[in-house]
Amino acid sequence: MTETELQSGFVRAEIDDHVLRITLDRADKRNALTRAMYADLGRVLNNGINDASVHVIVLDGNGQMFCAGNDIADFAHVDIDSGDAGPTGPALSFIRAMAECDKPIVVAVQGQATGIGTTLLLHADLVIAADDARFYTAFIDLGLVPEAGSSRLLPAVLGRQNAARLLLAGDTLTAEEAERMGLIAYRVPAAELAERTRELAARLAAKPPGAMAASKQLLREGMDHAATIAQIEREADVFGQRLVSTEVRDIMNAFLNRKKR
Repeated sequence: MTETELQSGFVRAEIDDHVLRITLDRADKRNALTRAMYADLGRVLNNGINDASVHVIVLDGNGQMFCAGNDIADFAHVDIDSGDAGPTGPALSFIRAMAECDKPIVVAVQGQATGIGTTLLLHADLVIAADDARFYTAFIDLGLVPEAGSSRLLPAVLGRQNAARLLLAGDTLTAEEAERMGLIAYRVPAAELAERTRELAARLAAKPPGAMAASKQLLREGMDHAATIAQIEREADVFGQRLVSTEVRDIMNAFLNRKKR
């Protein structure tokens, strides 16, 4: 991937031994995602999907925390009429690319995964997490609603009660709970996360890519992929409406004012 393709300055990408590694590189802001970062993520992911030399895609985060979710300051100033918060915006375009990717996607999680940092895991094939990782969706506390298809996929994967813990009660899940519920595939010592992720990616990259693509397509069909995409778009509509509501604006302004003190 060339530097000119990545414009935010906070996303890195490299290909080695058929593995495309995409890294969130904004550690000083806990890898909180901006619209520019989403655009980079979508761009590099689509390039990897279309690159025959790429057999596996790995997404990880630099620093102590995988992803703090959306950057509140960035999203507080989103222009709803621009479409940035809707189904065609950079965030949802990235999620749709993940959801429709025929190549295996591995996500490595350390520290905390907040908001989209948790919900994007629903579109990964295998999630490997450090044993001290934590998972929290945050939407309800910001006056927002589920996104990335999580209102459909979380109940399907975790069960309704566990989904309600995340989406309604705003609970934080430990890595042990996330593994038991099926949100993550592997729980490993934090010091071994990077190496175990490399080993997993190499094992997947060695498998027949044609069979991998066909298997992923069958898995999607079995989960009613069309219904998932429809729910992603429905959530995006409601999310955009909530963003301009007085309730959400008051919460975001209070949050940003606290940060200024």
